[in-house]
Amino acid sequence: MDWRKLNPRVIAEFRQNAGKVSGFEGLPLILLQTIGARSGNRFDVPLIPVLEAGRIFLFGTNAGSVKQPAWVFNVLAHPRIVVEYDARVFDAMIEPLSRIKADARLALRAQDSEQLQQYLASAAPRVVRVFEVREIAASMKG
Repeated sequence: MDWRKLNPRVIAEFRQNAGKVSGFEGLPLILLQTIGARSGNRFDVPLIPVLEAGRIFLFGTNAGSVKQPAWVFNVLAHPRIVVEYDARVFDAMIEPLSRIKADARLALRAQDSEQLQQYLASAAPRVVRVFEVREIAASMKG
């Protein structure tokens, strides 16, 4: 799948329809506004988050590619991001999970997702990074 061609349509539809995008019915979507690790340019990245008890996690599966997704390098270099989710826009920090915690979370989620199992198998031996998105409280902005 050519994400560079698909993403502009997904982003436009996401913003026009308060986070709803055709073809992604029943799935949560999130937009990250990241800063390029090398370029310093802003990139808008649509992703399917993993939601658990009010927490937001992102898995860098890159649809099972052996290449790390570009957004991973961007958030590692610039962890302060803007998030568009559930008709809200907020500042956040994105934090990588330790390898042990990431592997445990991936294994747990893969038990219920054949697609995630396939992505992890086809991405190997690449390490799939896992991140938590933490909203920055209004009192901490600045």
